[in-house]
Amino acid sequence: MLEQLTFSYIYDTTNEIAISSEILNALSEVSKNSNILSIYSTNARAIYFFPVSSDVYKLSIQIFPLTPEIVAKIMTKIAEFSTKVVYSTGLCLVENRCFWEGFLQEKDLTQPITGIEEILKSIAEIKEIKIEKVYSSP
Repeated sequence: MLEQLTFSYIYDTTNEIAISSEILNALSEVSKNSNILSIYSTNARAIYFFPVSSDVYKLSIQIFPLTPEIVAKIMTKIAEFSTKVVYSTGLCLVENRCFWEGFLQEKDLTQPITGIEEILKSIAEIKEIKIEKVYSSP
């Protein structure tokens, strides 16, 4: 039997959108041993679900320019304080306003969250940094 890798549905309006029982069943298997981080990516217009087993921090960086070389610099710096990035994305909204966002699990950090901003400030192209904890839904 062929394994099912994806589930797909078409909705007429956003009011009709619901998570199907197939997806919920697959997610319930994941959530037996972990929590589920959901991320809606505005540039990809996609919703992602990731299993997580510790607190999660969203790292937002305003950067200019956004080039593969600058992203490589960011990833090299992140490797100094985290063994893994759960998810990352980048986007330029207007000519000189570009953003990179990444999600990090606390369990993957090799240094305290409070020291991350100082490490990243060494990249000249970074204009602003924001780090915020992702909280559980109410």
